[in-house]
Amino acid sequence: MTSFTSLRHLFPIFQNANSDPNWIYFDSAATSQKPSQVIETINQYYCAENANVHRASHHLAAKTTGKFEQARANVQKFVNARHAHEIIWTKGATESINLVANALQKSVFKAGDRILLSQSEHHANIVPWIEVAKECELHIDVIPLNSSGALDLDKGLELITPDTTLLSIGHVSNALGNVNPLQPLLAKARANNALTLIDGCQAAAHLSIDVQELDCDFYVFSGHKMFAPTGIGALYGKTKLLEQLQPYQFGGEMIEKVSFQNVSYQHPPFKFEAGTPNISGVLGMNSAVSFIQDNRQKIAEIETQLHQYLVKKISAIPGIKLFGDQSSSIATLSFTVDGINNQDLGFLLNEQQIAVRVGHHCAMPLMQALGVDGTIRVSLACYNEIDEVDRFVIALKLAMEKLSTGVLSDVNCTHSMPDSKPDTPLAEKVKTARGWDNIYRQVMLAGKQQGILSEEQRIPDNEVFGCESQVWIKLSLSDEKFKANYYSPSKIVRGLLAVMLEPVQNADLKEVEQYDNRTYFASLGLDRHLSQSRGNGLNAVMDKIRQLLSQYRLSKKSN
Repeated sequence: MTSFTSLRHLFPIFQNANSDPNWIYFDSAATSQKPSQVIETINQYYCAENANVHRASHHLAAKTTGKFEQARANVQKFVNARHAHEIIWTKGATESINLVANALQKSVFKAGDRILLSQSEHHANIVPWIEVAKECELHIDVIPLNSSGALDLDKGLELITPDTTLLSIGHVSNALGNVNPLQPLLAKARANNALTLIDGCQAAAHLSIDVQELDCDFYVFSGHKMFAPTGIGALYGKTKLLEQLQPYQFGGEMIEKVSFQNVSYQHPPFKFEAGTPNISGVLGMNSAVSFIQDNRQKIAEIETQLHQYLVKKISAIPGIKLFGDQSSSIATLSFTVDGINNQDLGFLLNEQQIAVRVGHHCAMPLMQALGVDGTIRVSLACYNEIDEVDRFVIALKLAMEKLSTGVLSDVNCTHSMPDSKPDTPLAEKVKTARGWDNIYRQVMLAGKQQGILSEEQRIPDNEVFGCESQVWIKLSLSDEKFKANYYSPSKIVRGLLAVMLEPVQNADLKEVEQYDNRTYFASLGLDRHLSQSRGNGLNAVMDKIRQLLSQYRLSKKSN
């Protein structure tokens, strides 16, 4: 491999004295870290430039307004739009898509029209169209994928007909990293007079965007995935469409003239920017755009080397299945491991200070098409380094070994496991275990010692939503005593459920209702090993239990 130097030194989070030097951040597709110049821009605004834009004539407001509108002009150049007024500031891609969906619903869609999506879309580019389809009696068509998760272009082209009113598709799959073949789809959509929207969230930080070359009608992206702050994004729309569409929200800057009898609206872009905007976010996004443009070639070189190296290393590990088209991809890799639950893998990687994303990645239809309940997603950026990939591979192999064999072989574990009597409660075994490996072993064993819900009972009525992993639970209530059977495909989640429910199995219902699982986990020291989302998932189980108990009490009263 050629010499490699990342841009890590430009990102303060990796230089922070409070940061763990062994921490590896491989979750940039969820949100990217921020370079110094973006952070300094935001700080400068609040320290020296804080004023509202467009609405005052004093010097500070005029200066800030100038910077605000210059940012719009710079984003125009970033995506090669014809005019600055074609750039609308939003909270992010989700709001941008909702804005377009709302506007089209009011003025374009009619009953019987067809919307074409792909099977790999993020939920934010599915749900708004489903809701509009319900309201307007539209049809949703879906471009299928091949077995690896790449778009089936031929079938996609077949689905574009004179009845297609809108094609809305991702530039890059957030879950797999695939760069979709847009041009043929866009060309046929134009030939059939269909509108086109591209979700560019995963493209903006990695690819050059040219909306004139694409000749799309709308293009959306979020700042926080391209080194900018959270809560800011942009919508590109062609001038003629923005002028025709009705506003999405009302009030503030978007109003031209108002009385109690009538109201008129500003021209784009202000027509779609009601209220005080996220000024610091806009300025921060402008700085992020400058960062990308100044380092575009370097970013591409770094990410290409990282991606190729990661694919080579991961492909050499037996039992791993890669998804997506690695020949046309950003620096993102999605995979599963035969016989091992991806939530369990994510848990053990987190314990080794490695941040990856595990689950359906807000792309449930994609996971259903692939026949999996989720994947492990590694998403890289220009601040990652080759040695991090090497350390990740070592950690992944160790986690796979633990989960497949149950043998704990962490060379860093120096504590021995104290002997426990067979009848020792699960909590006591966890509490007296020394070192994470031994705690983990006790949690895994706990999942084998409690009542497991049968496969026939893993039905939608028994499923708990809000959990990282799938969880089903069914209560058996007799003589005012509580018993719960449950199941999760994650061995660690099963073990955590066993530990959490042990104090209330066969307890009085009132005792169950008063049980505080958060305090209990803290008393065992397990809270230190729970991510926010996993903790929330366990809380969701307890909330479901309380809901079922309440229904049980109401049914008894009515009888």
